Amino acid sequence: MANIAAGINTVTILEHHRVSPPLDPSMTVKLLPLTFFDMMWLTLPPFSLVYFYDFPCSTSHLLETLVPPLKKSLTLALKYYFPLCGNLIIPTTLTSNTTPAIRYSKHDSVSLTIAEFSGATSQGFEHLSGNHPRDVDELFALVPQLPRGDTESVEDDSVLVSPVLSIQVTLFPDHGFSIGFTNSHVAADGKSLSNFIRTWASINAKHLIGVCNYEILDTLPFYDRNVIKDPKGIASNFFKVQHENSGAISYAAPNNKDWVQSTFIRHWIQGLKNLVMDKIPHVSTFMVACAYLWTCMAKTREALGHETEVEQHLLFGMDARARLDPPIPANYFGNVVLVCWNTLKTRQLVGEDGFCNAVQEMKKFLDEKINSDEGVLKGLETYFDDIEAAKWQTTLAVAGSPKFDCYTTDFGWGKPKKYEYVFRTYACGLSGSRDSKGGLEIGLCLSKTEMNTFSTIFIQGLIN
Repeated sequence: MANIAAGINTVTILEHHRVSPPLDPSMTVKLLPLTFFDMMWLTLPPFSLVYFYDFPCSTSHLLETLVPPLKKSLTLALKYYFPLCGNLIIPTTLTSNTTPAIRYSKHDSVSLTIAEFSGATSQGFEHLSGNHPRDVDELFALVPQLPRGDTESVEDDSVLVSPVLSIQVTLFPDHGFSIGFTNSHVAADGKSLSNFIRTWASINAKHLIGVCNYEILDTLPFYDRNVIKDPKGIASNFFKVQHENSGAISYAAPNNKDWVQSTFIRHWIQGLKNLVMDKIPHVSTFMVACAYLWTCMAKTREALGHETEVEQHLLFGMDARARLDPPIPANYFGNVVLVCWNTLKTRQLVGEDGFCNAVQEMKKFLDEKINSDEGVLKGLETYFDDIEAAKWQTTLAVAGSPKFDCYTTDFGWGKPKKYEYVFRTYACGLSGSRDSKGGLEIGLCLSKTEMNTFSTIFIQGLIN
């Protein structure tokens, strides 16, 4: 057994498995070429998320009763989601004849780690699944690392071969357990990964009660890459830009030692909508939530000494599946997310009209995208120019969506007690509330000093 120290916590590895889909003797190699939507994420870190299940059991019960059906149902889920067993194949030179792709070969597998929390009880299940500030290293002990890629020779080319998914089940003896995922964003966006997890959970729940009809699942993926049109050759341009800027594909994340993650619950969002209804009558829950977070972050940074003329960037993803021309299936597997950039100066966000300014800026950006004669892909060619321009400026990235409905992810033990993305940078994850229809849960990662200030500003703003 191995111990992984994380802050004051320790996680002990009990078992490690490699899980593959059912063997198909006729299968050789399957390739899914990367589209420009996938290329956008090549040099960025993978994303991690964790589900907590309030299901007290012993170590022996976990290993003997829960893990075997989890492995079997994972095998069956990977039959449909085979790319998640595969590897990213990324050429190391621009002159390569190899197309960047996800490659699935016979006997490819997903890493499944079974672990046990062995730290102090006070820092265990209730602590880590709570809403209060928790050390990000404590949360990252519950999600597996995605191995770095290795260089491999393919014909006359040199390529980087990288796994795309790892899974970790961590038991908190007699309290519950968590299931953590680390996924390369290049392989799948949040919607695709959420569909996979729901498929796995549904198969496991059916298996526990003896039901074996899995073909009726509504989350099965669509793989045809031909539905993504690229007449301007954006994919090749994206690969060239990232290759020239990075020199190598890297998943390294910043080492932030003093960072914590908190969850903010907002059950009643209509009050925020009422603040802008006179000027902007039709706004979504997602929009007002992001705008409020953005203004609170600007006020936090002002309170901690940031200049008011500094630009503040808000980044969030827009699922473009239904907005492409023609629209593509909702169950398309891969990435179809457009990163939406919104920029205002601190002084525009912290004043009396700051919240309204934030909503208007977001709506203006989305309206320009949605109503453009060129469609939602207008301006995508300058995506990396925007990143470069904002490199040293303050940003807040928003991940997730209430539409993923992650609290319906029932493996047969009931819905999760808690679900959240896990970050090591300025970011927040939005999800629907577990206990309140229409409510939101907002997981936010900041330094301890910033979190203390932000929490006060966030709460006071809602009271006022």
